[in-house]
Amino acid sequence: MTTDPKPTVAEPCWWRAVLTNPYIVGPIKFVLPFAIVTALFVALYLMVPYQQFLTLSGLAAAYFVPPAGKESIIPIAILMGYPWWLITLVIFLIDVAVSLFVVWNFDLALKIPLIGRLLEGGMTAARNYTETQPWLRRLSTVGLILFVFFPFQGTGAMNGSILGRLLGMNEARVFACVCTGSLASCLVIALGADVILDIYQEDPVLGIGLLVLVAVVVVAGVVGWRVWKKRLRGRRPG
Repeated sequence: MTTDPKPTVAEPCWWRAVLTNPYIVGPIKFVLPFAIVTALFVALYLMVPYQQFLTLSGLAAAYFVPPAGKESIIPIAILMGYPWWLITLVIFLIDVAVSLFVVWNFDLALKIPLIGRLLEGGMTAARNYTETQPWLRRLSTVGLILFVFFPFQGTGAMNGSILGRLLGMNEARVFACVCTGSLASCLVIALGADVILDIYQEDPVLGIGLLVLVAVVVVAGVVGWRVWKKRLRGRRPG
């Protein structure tokens, strides 16, 4: 006669209990984005000379002030002699921290006076984009990546994270889209600026010609973008 095996009882997993505890996870989600930025600046302080650290910190701070963006901050840093990979890493990690803060703490951040005002402005910009660019809703993942990738005024990590929330995407998906768009944009701008600078050092005339060509293409793109937006707004019923 055989005895039936005793049913095994799964032991509670302590780390799962920790991760599901809102009193532990909540403060971590609020502090971690700031910890990323703090660790970034501490690493820069240890890696580069002090004067270069101050200049790079100033450029990173200017990144938060409109109309500055990666399309201006990255080329300026490269022209000042910083390696393309360093300024790319700095801007990308700032976008990572901003996106994490928004997707994790959006409702709480709205109640913080200064940050809440910035997020409300981002919500207005994101709503305008969803109204004038209906394809963003149809192609939510690709659309959000492109929204963050193109360095137009009103795009970027913060407004991209807000837009993803308005599109009903989950936190992980929004964060992945913002990081993908940010990294791709930073790499294209940094490598492009670095190549043009190298060409200019070898042949100033050719370098200036390429710079003028890029400027013309960018201006044409911005003008075309604004004309397209006006036409779309004109088609909407009043």
